[in-house]
Amino acid sequence: MNSGPLSLRTCRRTPRVRNRCVAVATAGRFQLTTDGLKTYTMNVPFILGSRVDFAQLIKIYASSQAETRYSPAVIVGAEKQPIMGAPVDKQISTSDIERFNLTLRTCLRRFTRLTIAHSKSLKYYVAMQAIFMAWYNFGRKHETLKGRTPAMASGLAEKPWSVKELIEFAAAA
Repeated sequence: MNSGPLSLRTCRRTPRVRNRCVAVATAGRFQLTTDGLKTYTMNVPFILGSRVDFAQLIKIYASSQAETRYSPAVIVGAEKQPIMGAPVDKQISTSDIERFNLTLRTCLRRFTRLTIAHSKSLKYYVAMQAIFMAWYNFGRKHETLKGRTPAMASGLAEKPWSVKELIEFAAAA
């Protein structure tokens, strides 16, 4: 999310929160790739310990973000840096999360700056993100999962949920 103060990527905010979420949501050994934010190199090993194969994908840009105010800088290269464990070189990629972020921003214009739907209210961001995540995981069929939802693929649901079912479930909780 690139939404001003709500998404500042600082040493104190981003890595600790995300790493705690990953630590709670995962089990066993796995591979993790992050971008080049320096604090990940300290926080990922601290939070996840020896159960992660960790690498960073450092993108090299043709110009600074300041020079290209509203459009992203051109990527001229990328450097893979294994940090700890034994990350598989072919799997060092940020493409999956970048694709998810694009889907998120496309479906929730609230997360896209310079649009009429942009919001600065944390309350509305949190509510819309929760609705989106429920729909994305329980209601939206994914081609990569052969027409199943992530909830179906992980055994949490037997069929895609309708919007009505999502609302009824949320209201009952």
